[in-house]
Amino acid sequence: MTVTVRRAVEDDLRKVYLLLRDSTLNSAWIPFEWRRRMFQPVWGGQEGYYGYVMEDGDEVVGFLGTLFTEREVAGKPHKFCEIHSWYVKEDYRNESMKLFLPVMSVRKATLLNYTPTQTVYDISKKFGWEDLETKVRQFLPVPTARGLGRGLRVETRKHVIAQHLDEADRKVFLDHEDLRCRHFLITRKGSTDYLYVVVKKLRLGRFVPFGRILYASDPAKLLAAIDHLRLAWCLRLGLAFVVMDDGALQGAIRAAGREPSFTRVVTREVPSLFKSKDLDPDDLRSALYTLPLLIGYRLH
Repeated sequence: MTVTVRRAVEDDLRKVYLLLRDSTLNSAWIPFEWRRRMFQPVWGGQEGYYGYVMEDGDEVVGFLGTLFTEREVAGKPHKFCEIHSWYVKEDYRNESMKLFLPVMSVRKATLLNYTPTQTVYDISKKFGWEDLETKVRQFLPVPTARGLGRGLRVETRKHVIAQHLDEADRKVFLDHEDLRCRHFLITRKGSTDYLYVVVKKLRLGRFVPFGRILYASDPAKLLAAIDHLRLAWCLRLGLAFVVMDDGALQGAIRAAGREPSFTRVVTREVPSLFKSKDLDPDDLRSALYTLPLLIGYRLH
């Protein structure tokens, strides 16, 4: 059989949706309207294509998605290309690498994969990709004396939150205010400092709801307030626990000189991945600006 591979454009949406709907991917359930976001420019991405399709005649038999974004890291603009939704019909699996190799030719961009399968992980490592998130820290909703939250105020009204954020955090807020996540502004009485946190409610399996901390403007302030926040979030949002990338917290934990209480570190079965010439894992700890967040499936 002879197949061809080309860039995926907006007109390919329906055929790609049907391919992925009938696939073995964990995200096969994603509805058509959510999939549409995969074929629209977002967060500064202007490449004009959204991955690669494999065709046998008029039939789409394979797809690998790319989400291009641009954002500042340490005050400098950077371009990102996140790969996702790599799937090829069984009869064409021996042609799968024809979808992956074009990604390796993307220039001047940091490559990301937040939800690789073990097979994709193994392939990527052979091409020089590195581990990104390897562990998450679970914050369990155990009452403590520090959890009373004296002097803390938690604001959830979006229009109020936006007024108090600095320029960088306001951009984060505006870029994500219409997505399915929760925004919190935490302040202390008598202080103008703030902590801004973005949380998304997810499920472990079908029945265990938990919260994923996608972004914290100041990890040290987060740890200082976490005893109160984890209880408040679990009660308010109906969560069993709250998790965050453990790597994003290590600097604050070292500075505090102690581990946060009532937590558990869990190793991911398959780490997320990146490949970059000028960024390291600590530059990429935020779970914002990602395809799972954009279309609503789980970031492990």
